[in-house]
Amino acid sequence: MAAIEQNINNVYNYGELSEIKAIFFDLDNTLIPTRTGDTKACRQVTDILQQKYGFTKDEANYTTHNFLKSFRRCPDDCQSTLDAWRQHLWRESLPPKYKELADTIYGIWLELRYHYLALPVEYVKLLQRLRQKYLLALITNGPSNAQWEKVRRLNVQQHFDCLLVSGDLPWEKPNPNIFYATCKYLNVQPEHCCMVGDKLESDIKGGNLAGLGATFWLPLTLEEIDDLLHNQAEGDEQNKPTYILSNLMEFCNYFNVTTNKEREQQQQQQLQQHVPEYKSQSKNILNCRGRSSTPPVEFSTSESDNSSDSI
Repeated sequence: MAAIEQNINNVYNYGELSEIKAIFFDLDNTLIPTRTGDTKACRQVTDILQQKYGFTKDEANYTTHNFLKSFRRCPDDCQSTLDAWRQHLWRESLPPKYKELADTIYGIWLELRYHYLALPVEYVKLLQRLRQKYLLALITNGPSNAQWEKVRRLNVQQHFDCLLVSGDLPWEKPNPNIFYATCKYLNVQPEHCCMVGDKLESDIKGGNLAGLGATFWLPLTLEEIDDLLHNQAEGDEQNKPTYILSNLMEFCNYFNVTTNKEREQQQQQQLQQHVPEYKSQSKNILNCRGRSSTPPVEFSTSESDNSSDSI
């Protein structure tokens, strides 16, 4: 742990990353603000229930709290469509005298949800710049229908050469096979790739187990960083990222795709907030067969495990 704490400031080491050819991104809470977006959508629905439909404050809060809790616990159901399942969750969450509003409230919530989940403009520009020099892949855990709905409604697929959803596959992050499949379809070696994500236990651990060239962690809170530095076991090397990002826009500095003005802004932010840097140890390398394709690949098999990191 002492070695970790000695490298307390990130340094933009272009030489160390010069062999990177492909960048893998997580979706939820990395590229799109899923957790905060869903919370904001439900807060606005709470106001609408009171102002338009005559709910008391307690009734509205009870309804949206129960819906969000149920939705995060089970965002999809393989026995029904996405619409039918979510309408069922709203119906179960509404007080008895308001249950007939379930379909209406669901439609309001759905529009608000995708308003708040929209890919930020600066992230779109970042992906466009990166794609001029690197292959880009999206690797997301979660139920197939729910994740592909996000991808298509938010028009995320246009920014990537390859997209994988764990619900379509026999494995999910951190299983290294999902990373190896991505390498195969992009015709790159694992050591020439890096992973960007918000979860140590899936994005970072998986990237390390697969022997990727680097892993970038985007923690949701400063408390997560403190926990990594001071509370994780010494031997738990697979959960340790190569770099920690204070925000996603900082990522482009490592690959020298920022303008001078943007770099100055990033440096000012770094003066206000320091984040750690350290190296992971895993180098499990797999030789991959390749393919070339112009449109993005939507990699899929028929098996689904319905596990999710999409909240």
